Amino acid sequence: MNSPPDPVPLAELQSRFAAALRAAGVESGKAVAALADCIVDDGLAPVSRVQVYRNNARATFEGALERTYPVLRQRLGAERFRSLSQAYRAEHPSRSGDLHWVGAALPSWLEARVAGGPEAWLADLARLEWACEAALVAGRQPPLAAQALAGVPPDELAETGLALQPCVRTVSSAHPVWSAWRQGQTAASQEPSDPPLGPQHVVVACPDDGLVLHSIPEEQFRFVVALQNGVPLAAALACAGIEADRLPGLLAWLFAEGLVTALRAPAADRVSEGPL
Repeated sequence: MNSPPDPVPLAELQSRFAAALRAAGVESGKAVAALADCIVDDGLAPVSRVQVYRNNARATFEGALERTYPVLRQRLGAERFRSLSQAYRAEHPSRSGDLHWVGAALPSWLEARVAGGPEAWLADLARLEWACEAALVAGRQPPLAAQALAGVPPDELAETGLALQPCVRTVSSAHPVWSAWRQGQTAASQEPSDPPLGPQHVVVACPDDGLVLHSIPEEQFRFVVALQNGVPLAAALACAGIEADRLPGLLAWLFAEGLVTALRAPAADRVSEGPL
């Protein structure tokens, strides 16, 4: 019977364990061996014991990415997505106990890999899928009724701002990512076709009945982004290049979708919050 390994301080043991789970390439052998030196050989070789944990950690990480990016996985195919997951994990291992966040850096990481190529649009697709995930966990406040606008003096309306739902996310792309996302919801078992050409601008929200994605004109998108950034109504119209006579229609859409939670009047102490 082999003698037990020498005791290792807990902090060092935890460090070796984390390195053994995450290491890739030539470094993986060294990391696995360093942890195996701390393990008792009890019918299963220490290296094999470590490999069980490595396989579980990799599969769990890949599973989390698959659930976050199902349309991207469909576009790439299972094998390419698995390879991408492994390469991404080598640079961005999980740093939280909540696996929801493992995919946060994937859109920017993917963008650097596909930039300038025919698949560059996939980075924007990933950005849209991450926006969906972020919206789902961001929470929702009671929506404000449109009647709240009646309480704003006419001479203050231009300088009044709107607070939007914390779940609202915005994604603008030179590619038709909203169309690709919609196709991915109904064609999961089919070979995806190439998306149509053209830019799309998407507002993502998560009302009480589930995730909603709005594909809207670019100027309307810029208006929403300006409001998100705290810009008052008149300035938001100017940022978007929209004439003032279109404001009633834009406000009607925002309130009808339940995206407004408060009116931010020019004076900081004048904030009306819903519902009314």
